Amino acid sequence: MTRVMAGMSAVPVGHAIDLAYFFPRHQSPHDALIAETRRHLGGCVAAIETGLRVLVDHIPEVSSALESWPDLLCWRMICDQPTLLGPPLLAHMRMRAGVSLMLRYGGAVDAAAQECEDAALPETDPALADGLAALALAEGRWMSLGGENQPMRPDLPAEHFAELMWAVVACLAAVARRNASEGGDRLLAGFERAGWAMLADHDESMSPLMEADRLVRQLGEQSAETTLLDTALSGRRFLLFAGLAANRLRMEITQVVDILVTGPLPPLAMLCRALGGSDADYRHLLLALRPGRPELTDVALVAAAAEYQALSEQDAHAGVAALRTPASLRAKLGHLLGAMAA
Repeated sequence: MTRVMAGMSAVPVGHAIDLAYFFPRHQSPHDALIAETRRHLGGCVAAIETGLRVLVDHIPEVSSALESWPDLLCWRMICDQPTLLGPPLLAHMRMRAGVSLMLRYGGAVDAAAQECEDAALPETDPALADGLAALALAEGRWMSLGGENQPMRPDLPAEHFAELMWAVVACLAAVARRNASEGGDRLLAGFERAGWAMLADHDESMSPLMEADRLVRQLGEQSAETTLLDTALSGRRFLLFAGLAANRLRMEITQVVDILVTGPLPPLAMLCRALGGSDADYRHLLLALRPGRPELTDVALVAAAAEYQALSEQDAHAGVAALRTPASLRAKLGHLLGAMAA
């Protein structure tokens, strides 16, 4: 905690505390969500560093400066200086990790659920079959097991990819400049060119979130059918469920997944009630989310179910309408209302 708080001037206090839990100095994290988040972060860093090394290999002064460091080094440097990671990036990777835990816990879809899902989709549409296959492949990449240094496809939104990529560039450039006797400006220019080239080639559309969103758009009017929503959840097609819910509520799939995996329970309850979920449906949803949300103990489930009974559909729709507004607007409005009330 002291190590992270020493750089607190660069990050908010809450983020510094998060970093202290996610990057303990003398022990490996035992929490499954923290370990999975680190696996996603480390895997994406390893893939980005590998790609950057290939891009700068043809720049003589850069490649010669990195000759003494043939092994991957950026993840170790980020672990030593975790304040290189901003709050939105860490939050996104934590959400990815939660999705991975959900998918891995569900495992392969059982035969009965697959048969039910197939019956709910048009059998003769090859585009839908391709969409389901693409979603399954993308989910498989997130579910795969491996260590923190195992490269993972950095299928991040563009803004998060840019932040992580420039952090990796900074790590490589710092090492290269330390080992170079001269030409530091040329080294930095070479790394910058490589960074811009990598940004130009980045494709954010290959993530499981985007594959699920694309599949829902392919479904068209059929995506509004309640039976398909129920089938997706019962069949453990978690991201398909999130995409269908986002489509029905006119929200972004990333926001819905964030509410389902890491958000507080009140917005989750509003989302479920706005979808027409009964008390039993809400309990089913909470049980389905339990692998990625360890705070959902038996006591918490009973309390959440009791609170859900008092939530009206009208209040739920009003709450969801508020969630559609930009997060920055909600935060600033909340700050102003709190200041005015005081």
